Amino acid sequence: MRDFFEHFFKDRAFFHQFTAILVPIALQNLIMVGVSMADTMMVGSLGDVRLSSVALANQFGFILHLFLFGLVGGSNVMIAQFWGKGDTESIQRVMTVMYRFVAAASLIFSLLAFFFSGQVMAVFSVNPDVIASGAGYLRILGLGFILQSFAAATLMTLRSVSKVGVSMIVYLCSLLTNVFFNWVFIFGNLGAPALGVRGAAIATVLSRVTEIILVLVYMSRFEKLIRYKLRMLFAGKLGIMKSFVKNAMPVMFNELLWGLGASTIAVIIGRLGTEFTAAHSVTSVLSQFVSVAIFGSGSASAVIIGNTVGSGDYLLARQRASKLIYISLLLGFIAMGLTLLLRTPLLTFYNISAISKAYARQFMTAYAFIALFQSFNMIALVGVLRGGGDGRFVMFVDVLSIWFIAIPLGYLSGHVWGWPAVAVFAMIRSDEVIKSVFTLPRLLKGKWVKDVTLETASAGTAADAGFSDNPSSS
Repeated sequence: MRDFFEHFFKDRAFFHQFTAILVPIALQNLIMVGVSMADTMMVGSLGDVRLSSVALANQFGFILHLFLFGLVGGSNVMIAQFWGKGDTESIQRVMTVMYRFVAAASLIFSLLAFFFSGQVMAVFSVNPDVIASGAGYLRILGLGFILQSFAAATLMTLRSVSKVGVSMIVYLCSLLTNVFFNWVFIFGNLGAPALGVRGAAIATVLSRVTEIILVLVYMSRFEKLIRYKLRMLFAGKLGIMKSFVKNAMPVMFNELLWGLGASTIAVIIGRLGTEFTAAHSVTSVLSQFVSVAIFGSGSASAVIIGNTVGSGDYLLARQRASKLIYISLLLGFIAMGLTLLLRTPLLTFYNISAISKAYARQFMTAYAFIALFQSFNMIALVGVLRGGGDGRFVMFVDVLSIWFIAIPLGYLSGHVWGWPAVAVFAMIRSDEVIKSVFTLPRLLKGKWVKDVTLETASAGTAADAGFSDNPSSS
């Protein structure tokens, strides 16, 4: 056992980089959970219908978020590996392509949210009160999609070059802004009208304005690693599009298809009644809270593995992957314990019906055991395999498990077989178990190590001269 620990902790550079990335991202995720918790608690005080309408309306924004997570995540696989090679100019080119896709996607979602909010809500619920309330919320929320997208894409990209502290500061300011204006506009304080769920949407948009202002100030005045300039967004030939499509698009489609699957599950949930929807919303907040370190570890793993593969040390990449899997199991057990410990006290903060609380407690108990598989999948799939360049396999496992396991079982158990609520919840989350079954053998074989930057090594010579401000490329 002593030899195991000595070997495990021998790679000090790994643990230093891992903790340096993990801690700020975990704190950032905790802050973002705080935003969700503040929203659900304040809106939850208005009753089950209002809470359900906001939870379902947010599913539309969730699809955009997952699209961005996939697009930026795929870009970051390339960026992390380019950073391992010290190729800043190629990073700038990848960011330019990424930003253009971000602009197009966020604009489309904003237009749909503003002009077709009622139709969007009708997809998720058949309750006319939920649809009307959610439509008013979504119409306002969509105004912040473009701001949110550019801020999130930039902050996620900075992670790939191990610059993560700024995200924590930005999202902390966003949290404070959101909570303050929730208090003002939901309940009508400081002379403002009491707008209910529309007030929550206004508060969210104002928090997005805060985020983009802080990001723009940081990138223009303080960022010294990538040195991305606004004019680069309008550059001509980039010489990197083919590689971007090959390596980033699978990750983007992975998250988009998974997001559509998650939204399909939201439709299934929304049609099981307001009590089920409210309970699931509360459970989601707790699951986000106890898994902040898990999601932070997934991001840290992707950066570390990407940097290591990019440097050309494939053996070290495999060794570090093994360490990360042990860490995933530890974090999974911690998340399990926290869920069981916090499930009862958390429910005291919510003004929801007794049935909703009973459902939520059952859901949290079931999630406690699912958390172990979720932790493994997050670090193994999103971290190790995707960071190592094996995005297509991750897409295969992610998409098939939700569309062919979670969705059919969730629909059948809830709408056909009439199973108890907790059994339906377990079926909806069963994809986590299935993914781990396929992922472990792939991980052990070690065939996931792929340097995605090799085919773009000559991108600088094929593209516009003077793209970068770096002395080496001028």
